[in-house]
Amino acid sequence: MVLASLALVWIAAVGFLANGYAAEADTSPPPKETFNLILPFKNLTVGQGQEVTMDTEIVNRRKDPVEVSLTLDSVPKGWDAAFNSRYPSFPIRSVQVQGEKSTTVEFKGKIPEATKPGVYQIKVTAKDNNGSTQYVESLNITVTSKKVDTGGLKLTSQYPVLSTGSGQTLKFTVDLKNETNKPLTTALAAQTPPGWTLRFKPQFGDQQISSIQLKESGSETLSVEIDTPIKADAKEQPITVTARSGAFEASATVKVSLKGTQDLKMGSLAGTLNTSLTSGKKSPVDFVVGNAGTAPIRNLSFVTKKPSDKWTVEFKPDKIDLIEPGQVREIKMEVLAPDRTIAGDYLMTLTANSPEVTKSVEFRVTVSTPTIWGWIGFGIVGLVVLGLAIVFFRLGRR
Repeated sequence: MVLASLALVWIAAVGFLANGYAAEADTSPPPKETFNLILPFKNLTVGQGQEVTMDTEIVNRRKDPVEVSLTLDSVPKGWDAAFNSRYPSFPIRSVQVQGEKSTTVEFKGKIPEATKPGVYQIKVTAKDNNGSTQYVESLNITVTSKKVDTGGLKLTSQYPVLSTGSGQTLKFTVDLKNETNKPLTTALAAQTPPGWTLRFKPQFGDQQISSIQLKESGSETLSVEIDTPIKADAKEQPITVTARSGAFEASATVKVSLKGTQDLKMGSLAGTLNTSLTSGKKSPVDFVVGNAGTAPIRNLSFVTKKPSDKWTVEFKPDKIDLIEPGQVREIKMEVLAPDRTIAGDYLMTLTANSPEVTKSVEFRVTVSTPTIWGWIGFGIVGLVVLGLAIVFFRLGRR
């Protein structure tokens, strides 16, 4: 009894301590600063008439979203300086950063040709919406009379994740920028999965290109087309596009989310789309349906367009819940042409429907009449001929 009591006391103490630690962990104070401003370079050198760009990162230190305003003060007269979003690029004055995430914006400054050589200072201020955190940094920009090589090539895409179906052609654009003070001939290349085909084209042209000439500080938008294989697996694939000119190289990676496609096939076991039957009697036809695609076909049902409403067509089974890629299923179609259907050829349309895909085929039915009706027909014709013969015989005797 004493041991049991001690055990209960021990369990309660452990539980209390665990709850105490948990409570302590849960009530830990949030970081003092709501965000961090990261300027990778604070001393820059640029030539007259050139443009300077720099990525700036804002890191949210807390779990809740934070709104950060960005301002530039003491910008020299005639300079065009601003913070810009990245994809697409346009001037911004504030940015919202999700909890415990970071966002990168671009500082861009255009230096006029008439700017005198010297050191210029721009003050950068970043402040959250409630004023609890504020950063004030200084950018020192040295302007020289000599052009400065500002770093080579920049390649970006507005679409980091794209989606398409297997066997289809995907189209998107990339922006290529020359950030040097001289023209560049740039070679284009790409890394794609096996069996995929990628082409570069001008944004407003249809000719395929493998290189492009960029003017000094110039930029071009290129169209990229990707042909995906029909049998490609339905998954996400990385595509890396590269631009290279001498020692300068830039690349951009996009992720292509490939969706599987359904390819429904239909036919008969006999290999033909026709059958023969006798009116008034059910005639079975063995059909097959298959999935030649890369994604499942679900809830497949069947309907027919009949020669008339008096015909009946039944399917066994009348519904297929699932056909996996590469799978073939058999169905039996029973056709009944009503009694006294005129002998001849009739067309029916057989349609298979699912939420993903629809397939229709035309089916020819040759109808013949029962043998007894043939004899009855001969008998009627014989009686008619006999009656006419008697009439002519009597008229001839007169």
